[in-house]
Amino acid sequence: MTDQKKTLPGHETQPTEVNCPSCGRFVGAVNKCPYCGAKVEKRLSLVATRWAAILLATIGLFLLWLMAINRQVPVVALGNVQPTMNFGQIRVEGTVRSDAKLFRTGLGMSFHVDDGTGSIIVFITKKQMDEMNELNLVPKAGDTISFIGSLSISEDQQSMRLLSLKDMTLTRSAADELRLADLSPAMKGNAVIVAGKVTKLEAPAEGTKRPYALHLQDDSGEQIINFWQSEYDQIDRADSLEGAYVRMRVAVGVYQKNMQIKLASGKDLEILDAPPAPPAKAKSPAQKAAETYRKKDTPPPRDFSRGRDADAPALAPGDVTADLKGHTVRVRGFVSSVSPPKPGTKQPFSLLLRDGGQSLRVSYWSNVDDVIADKPAPGALFEIEGVVDVYRDRPQLMVESGYKVRQIQAPTAPPEKAAAGSIGELSSADAGKSFTVLGTLGAPRDLAGKGTAYTLSDDTGSLDLILWNTSVPESVRDTLAEGRQVRASGILGEYEGKLQLKAGGAQSVRVQD
Repeated sequence: MTDQKKTLPGHETQPTEVNCPSCGRFVGAVNKCPYCGAKVEKRLSLVATRWAAILLATIGLFLLWLMAINRQVPVVALGNVQPTMNFGQIRVEGTVRSDAKLFRTGLGMSFHVDDGTGSIIVFITKKQMDEMNELNLVPKAGDTISFIGSLSISEDQQSMRLLSLKDMTLTRSAADELRLADLSPAMKGNAVIVAGKVTKLEAPAEGTKRPYALHLQDDSGEQIINFWQSEYDQIDRADSLEGAYVRMRVAVGVYQKNMQIKLASGKDLEILDAPPAPPAKAKSPAQKAAETYRKKDTPPPRDFSRGRDADAPALAPGDVTADLKGHTVRVRGFVSSVSPPKPGTKQPFSLLLRDGGQSLRVSYWSNVDDVIADKPAPGALFEIEGVVDVYRDRPQLMVESGYKVRQIQAPTAPPEKAAAGSIGELSSADAGKSFTVLGTLGAPRDLAGKGTAYTLSDDTGSLDLILWNTSVPESVRDTLAEGRQVRASGILGEYEGKLQLKAGGAQSVRVQD
């Protein structure tokens, strides 16, 4: 009789290492028979293979973990952000366009960042905001910033959420120290340093939402600096402000056409032990012009900040075809019409560029319009760079950055048409042509903050006079009121069965009385 039980019928071809030496049943790779409990001896190679597999799997997981925590998030140009990148994490390196703004709820804040190819709004949580205030890292206009954020892209808006302050670096922009008398509304959006004596500190009345008003005086005059309770709480020795000499970094803004100076952070205010030395007087325009003349022979440095593609071909509107889809081109032409998004829709801005008898539609979103310095208006000559797209079998130009929209020639007053002596003579058949009419304004109607509409009427009929904010200067719109007689020039159109005259340019509407 042997020490090992005979193999059961049907198991003869199986290796002895997979059968139980006691009962002969198949037990596979286990070390103990599940049927009789006998110990099953295994070959060394099988045991080694099993432990090697476990070891290799553990090492693989460890290497994956190391790769994940050390992964470098790529820097992406904002002008290259696409809808397919929604929820993606990217690093942005750019310049803060304006001081971070606190939400009305107080549960966070936001700021705009621009990298030269485009701009985007960045949202910050309440916890991050509190940490930024503590470290004096709240973004301000002109600061250089690098951070990692998560993209949120919809049809008409792009935004980001800051992921972590650990991955954010902020470099404060250099600010000029100026006398109070040298500050002006023209400096809107700029950060400056001012110093002087606090003559008065007005705290807001209890129960109101008014800010603190700090009266600062230097040898040139006096200005009021505004800040809120959150900034007051950050000021070191705030109870000794009145009568003290201080130096602070402030932002110049405009509110209701009046200059407003704001202290963005209490940590930007320093109480001095002695009167500050007066800063140098600001240079006059004549002095600046003289310096420019002396430097005219010095070639200016190349500007790489606006993201223009030097290799983009310059084409006329009629030369842009569907075959160029996906290519970046630069197109020059006269603006024949501008159409802002209709209220309550997610449409983009749309304008027509015309050169001779050829035209091309140009589209861009509101974040691009925010950056455009000279807003397109009918009659103006513009050079625009964008990517060719095809919509309903027709080519169009999609603009990714407001810095790529450049005015070459300001608009002129639309030509008058002598044949149209009265409003009643106009009809929908004349749509797209330029006319000048004389009439009386009715009550103004707001166009969702994008412009104003008036009913313009004479003895023969009436039409809607449309004044888009992007087409008609504010100085012209402010002269208009119900009952005033005006001479209006513009492009005739039709909307919902009613004629519209879309004005454009500084001379498009002139008061006659």
